[in-house]
Amino acid sequence: MAKSKLTPADEKFIKEFLTPEILPFDAKLIRNNRFTDETVSVSPTVAAAFDFAMKLEPILQDKDALKKVHEKLTPRNSISKFDRARYIVMKLDSNAYMTLLD
Repeated sequence: MAKSKLTPADEKFIKEFLTPEILPFDAKLIRNNRFTDETVSVSPTVAAAFDFAMKLEPILQDKDALKKVHEKLTPRNSISKFDRARYIVMKLDSNAYMTLLD
């Protein structure tokens, strides 16, 4: 059996904060870099992590806006959750990370 790229903490984060679309295992979704407009085909989990990071980036210190994204988000933990989402993208799809987030 192949070793998972994700840590138990990553798995917990996905269950708690991300809601990947329920699609077939091999389904691919398109995401684009907002600056370069380059597109990448990604898995539902990578898409959910990318979308979460993009939602958080402009509101990292806005308590009310963070609560609208997820009830457990605060200005104190938002940066670590933002980073965790980005690192999940990097672990699962390095090409998507380099194209979309780097």
